[in-house]
Amino acid sequence: MTATGYLLIAAAVAPEVEKIISEMAVLKREKIGGRQVVRGRLGGAAIRLLITGPGPVNAAQALTAAIENEKPQMIIQTGCAGAFKAAGMEMGDIGIATMEIDAHLGIDLGDEFLAPLPFPVLCQNSAEIPNQYPLPERPVQITLKILLPIFQKEGIQVKADPFITVSAITGTDARADALYAQYAPLMESMEGAAGAHVAIHYDIPFLEIRAASNFVGKRDRSRWDLPTAFSRAARGVMVCAAQYEKLISPEP
Repeated sequence: MTATGYLLIAAAVAPEVEKIISEMAVLKREKIGGRQVVRGRLGGAAIRLLITGPGPVNAAQALTAAIENEKPQMIIQTGCAGAFKAAGMEMGDIGIATMEIDAHLGIDLGDEFLAPLPFPVLCQNSAEIPNQYPLPERPVQITLKILLPIFQKEGIQVKADPFITVSAITGTDARADALYAQYAPLMESMEGAAGAHVAIHYDIPFLEIRAASNFVGKRDRSRWDLPTAFSRAARGVMVCAAQYEKLISPEP
């Protein structure tokens, strides 16, 4: 890690990262691009913790402002997410995204499925990317190797598979089933595809670690468990931050 390098941790709302802030040696609180940023250190890593606001537009604007202020060595996006029962997830389980899919970007043909646009959404390093953003494989596999033995001892699953991003939380079982049939996702959030898009645009390694606060499908707010999801996702990020150099190191 270079002397000026830092890890950018992004979350939609402050409660998702309160646990991380409580463990940081905080150096400075400021605003960048109108967004709250906490600078400090966590273990041996220089950290900037960014509160983006919910949804893809907030996430894209906040991350762009932070990157243009000073480019990080890696972005970790975290917080809660909805888990797909069909993927075998349980409440409080940990998900690591291998790909981010913008499930509301495409052509609506009048059924439950979206067709891809006839042109790429993003072009980077000669690659044309539609609404599906691949994430770097090496950091994902290292993160899985780090987190699995810690959480499995407590009966908490850690899985790595595609995530989807939606602009409207899925609130029916029929829609959840259709999304799973099309994409086979592990989790659903509202910011991941925006974070992955911005990271690819700026050629920054991107990692997404979330914990399940609810199941995707029929909405029953009384069964959500946000505090557990916030705490477990934050704990996963802190464990990874403590081994940050492994995540950013080139392949041996």
